[in-house]
Amino acid sequence: MRIKVLLFGSPGHGSFNSCGLAGVEAARQAGQQVDLIWIESAGPAIRAARLIDICHRGADLIIAYGSPGDYPVAMAAMRFPHIHFIVVQGSYVGENAAVYSVREDQAAFLAGVLAAAETRTGGLGHLGGVKTDAALRVRAAYVDGAHRQSPGMGMMTSFCGSIDDAELAFDTCEAMARRGVDVVFGAIDGGRPGIERACQKFRLRQIGTHIDWTEAEPHLYLGSAIADSGRCIATAIKDYAKGNVRFGASTSFGVESPDYVRVAVGRTVGQATKLALDEWSQAMVRGEEVTYGESPNPVQFTWSNGYDIPVWIAAYGPKALDAAGRA
Repeated sequence: MRIKVLLFGSPGHGSFNSCGLAGVEAARQAGQQVDLIWIESAGPAIRAARLIDICHRGADLIIAYGSPGDYPVAMAAMRFPHIHFIVVQGSYVGENAAVYSVREDQAAFLAGVLAAAETRTGGLGHLGGVKTDAALRVRAAYVDGAHRQSPGMGMMTSFCGSIDDAELAFDTCEAMARRGVDVVFGAIDGGRPGIERACQKFRLRQIGTHIDWTEAEPHLYLGSAIADSGRCIATAIKDYAKGNVRFGASTSFGVESPDYVRVAVGRTVGQATKLALDEWSQAMVRGEEVTYGESPNPVQFTWSNGYDIPVWIAAYGPKALDAAGRA
């Protein structure tokens, strides 16, 4: 099989592309030969021209990683019906095109629960880059999660105009800190160092995205809303090799698949918060109508089909054993 994966942007820039690179490496370790091609962050017409040139060179499967691949794939799929296309975190589907995605909104919802449960000032922040449909859904889910956990929680949100500008990110976080925000959900990518500097200077705590930042920078991160879109690359290639890709349709993964979507928590997060996150996650998967905390109205997650997440618990020490017993 001739498989090509397209990443948009620059190598080594941002956690989203880091996930993509990890997905390519996982596919290679599974024995697949995968060509990795970087396409500069240019306009949609230029991206489409690059993809069409790649198609002329031949391929069986082309995976475009990220929503910037939607327009190029839409243009190329019609011209090259013998080539199969998959857009990861995109929306375009066709006779020879499919979508694989992770539910970033579900991870963001849990991030809101985490922020509301752990804030010390009652002030929460959300920092995004550009107002895309996906970014707006993530913000809405984060705000909803916070308000479901603690109704009336203060919230300041901002789209600074770039996911990669560290100075803009720092300035925005400074403005939030001066208004009493103490937990920031940083839904940006290459500009994350600006949030980290603001956290150090103004004693903010951050919730990251895509990868587990609590392992990389445990002193700066309260948690991380993991939506591992890179796994979709390896999964899509595996499915394609077995003839299991549903072309003309979308395949998505949510909290029912913790390898793809979950919230990782830092070492300072309390046990009560961890239990609340588990309860919300289970409720989302089961589709139950539930009421938690001070929420006055029941909540139902209607996308569920009643699935139960299997849970195995190992514990050591009195507090851990207590939590395991209640779980």
